[in-house]
Amino acid sequence: MSKERRETPALKLKVRGPGIRSGKIPVPDLIRICQETQNALNRQAEALHGRKTLHPGPTAGPIQEECTLELTGIRKGTTTLQFGLAKPQLPIPDAVTPGMDAIGELSIAIESLSNGQRKIIDPGVLLALYELGGVVESRAVEEVEWIAPKKGRRKSVKAAINKAVRQKVAARLSAPRKVIVQVDGVLDMADFKPKERKCRIDPAIGASVLCTFDRDKENEIYALLRKPVRAIGQAVLQPYTDRVESVHVDSIQILPSLSLGEGNFLADSSISDLAKSQQVKPLRTVTILHGGIPEDEDVDEFLQAIYDARK
Repeated sequence: MSKERRETPALKLKVRGPGIRSGKIPVPDLIRICQETQNALNRQAEALHGRKTLHPGPTAGPIQEECTLELTGIRKGTTTLQFGLAKPQLPIPDAVTPGMDAIGELSIAIESLSNGQRKIIDPGVLLALYELGGVVESRAVEEVEWIAPKKGRRKSVKAAINKAVRQKVAARLSAPRKVIVQVDGVLDMADFKPKERKCRIDPAIGASVLCTFDRDKENEIYALLRKPVRAIGQAVLQPYTDRVESVHVDSIQILPSLSLGEGNFLADSSISDLAKSQQVKPLRTVTILHGGIPEDEDVDEFLQAIYDARK
């Protein structure tokens, strides 16, 4: 028996539907399933690495290297797509690699949605699962069963992706989310109406943030008008994005103007001071920059466009 046959697939997808015959699947459906599965896996890997998952750009190079899937077979009976990881795996039995870790976490997320559990799932992963669930809207496919085999201490997971699961994902995405955030900017406006205490903070970069506050914060807000501030409170995030819709201020304090970038031109700040104020950490590896510019783009033309825009 060959090595390929002895190896357990990293992931299996059983595809069912009126247009699916034993061991066969329409090419458009196959391509879409593969694309959306890869996208969901990438988003899960980004979430595990603490990266932002709601973004328009390409996936970071290290994640692409660790998590790229390859289709290794299509089994008969219930048409089953078998996937391995394109990167050669460690020759250690039951070793859990970053790619396998992402598959395992994504499997648990799908299982929780299928079972109706309230597991917290990253918003970018949810959006990717919604897109993956779109494959069951075709005439050919009505269900995709996600199967992650047992690996190390991780149990085998089986979960169905169907219209009911997609509706659950849509419901989660459409509901506003609440998180604790910090907003730095100039307190530009305040309204002290008893039933509508509001203020607006203008960050140095990005859109203005609407804030609300309680009666006991009125004097603080009034004293800080037109000054740089740091507000901390519970934010309501817009559905489908990480954009802040509003913040209820729990605490607010004056902020040195340098923290907003004002006065930095004449300030004699060291590189370490600037990095600290902007919360920039050193790169552990330059490979993290891989994929920042698409391969079909000319870097020199990209830089020239920036220089031309500054004239």
